[in-house]
Amino acid sequence: MEPPCLSRRRALLLPAAAAGAGGLAACAPEDEGFGTAAPVRAEDGGISLEDVPENASTLVNFGGQQPFVLLVRGEGEDLTGYSGYCTHNGCALRQEETELDCPCHGSRFDAATGEVLVGPATTHLPEVPVVIADGMVRREG
Repeated sequence: MEPPCLSRRRALLLPAAAAGAGGLAACAPEDEGFGTAAPVRAEDGGISLEDVPENASTLVNFGGQQPFVLLVRGEGEDLTGYSGYCTHNGCALRQEETELDCPCHGSRFDAATGEVLVGPATTHLPEVPVVIADGMVRREG
C-alpha cells in the first residue's frame, strides 16, 4: 500500500522538524512506477531538446523546490512548459500517456494542453516559462 500524499497545505501545518524534505517527498513521483515512464532528469539545470520527442509531452525533473515541469513539444522548437503539480492540492502528477494523473485525489489533466479533464481540480495547469538555448531546454528565470 502506497503512503498517502501529503499536500503542501498539510505539510506547512506540521512542526518544522517533521515537515522537512522527507514530508514533502511523499507527494513526489518516484522513478519506478511513474505512469508510463519515469520523469527525465535535467542535468546541470537543463535537458537536451533531442531528449524531448516531437509531438509529445515529457515530464522533466529540473530540480529545486517545484522540480516537475511538463514539456509539450510540437515540431522543431515549438515548446510549452506546464506545472507538474495538481492545481487542487499541489501533489506531483504522474504521466499516463496523454494524461497527467494526480495520485492524491484523482484529478486528471490533458498532457498536451494542461486542461482539467476530471476534478476535483478546477483550474488548468499554469504555464512554466522555458527557453531553448544552444540545443538545451531550461526553466526561465
